[in-house]
Amino acid sequence: MGQAALILSLILAIAVAVFAIQNAGPVTLRFGLWSVETSLVVVILVATAAGAALASLLGLPGWIRNRRQLRWQARELEALRTSQTAPPPEVPPRPSV
Repeated sequence: MGQAALILSLILAIAVAVFAIQNAGPVTLRFGLWSVETSLVVVILVATAAGAALASLLGLPGWIRNRRQLRWQARELEALRTSQTAPPPEVPPRPSV
């Protein structure tokens, strides 16, 4: 699953880069009284990077929760293994009558 996600991410990144390069005209960004003229490539790449960063930040709490649970389960498994170090006693065979 991880390798497929990496390949999909690379394909998406290449598609965004090609799209940005093909749309390289100048644009004027306005926000309130603030105004700046820049290339559309910069706007597309910055917006894509900001979206990726925001998605990563939103996924961070779940990742931290999973890591904490994994550590707890590893400690519990180790405790169970150490409590079962002695083999169970063997039952002697029944005498035949």
